[in-house]
Amino acid sequence: MSFTTDKRTEIKQIFQKFLTNRARTIRRLKIKDLNINPFLIRILASEMGFNDTRSIIHWLITQRSMTGANTSFGFCLQEIAKTFSEGTGVEGADLQKIKGDRRYYIQVKSGPATMDKDAVQRMSQLLLSVQRRNRGSVAVLGMCYGTPDQVMDTVKRYSDVDWYVGRQFWEFITDDPNAIDEIYQIAGEVGKTFRDTKGQTLSEILDSKTEELLIQFKDIYGQSGDVMWQNLLNKNS
Repeated sequence: MSFTTDKRTEIKQIFQKFLTNRARTIRRLKIKDLNINPFLIRILASEMGFNDTRSIIHWLITQRSMTGANTSFGFCLQEIAKTFSEGTGVEGADLQKIKGDRRYYIQVKSGPATMDKDAVQRMSQLLLSVQRRNRGSVAVLGMCYGTPDQVMDTVKRYSDVDWYVGRQFWEFITDDPNAIDEIYQIAGEVGKTFRDTKGQTLSEILDSKTEELLIQFKDIYGQSGDVMWQNLLNKNS
């Protein structure tokens, strides 16, 4: 079963919003926002080809602009899952889904849950509490990508609720066994066609920001060579 045009549009808009926020993050970066760890830069210099300020500033901007990307993309996937279900406003459950005469309360993680024992047990307690307050309901943990083999042992050992991961989860939430393939395809389409409000791709925005901050970076640390390397240490220690 293929998604309707409206559903594809809705999912595209969620992915586009994620990339728009990444673009905005890059555009707002200032030299003071860069986390300059001179030791990390020095040890990676040969491997990463850091031989002048341009190569270093480009890497720093990329690193800084992607800070929090995994977390925000997790919310992006949760929003997509929500288009096939409903929100709850209930602690411990992100979504609710009615299948037949059964209501499911679902906590959503982006990938194979990387929770320690205490976090898993706390999650289970919250979901089971929701289940008890809503007689006949079922509590579920959903993970948007991954395989059963990739799910952490802490989840397998200490979770007291059922869980679905990757393809299983999307089939569960959409009732479509091919849902994950279509969402994946839509992500690729958005990535190829994305332009921000100023008509630029992420790589173009990154290049533009590199040029903008490069002049300031050179003034502070120099162009290249021993002087640059010494300034990176002196001005960050």
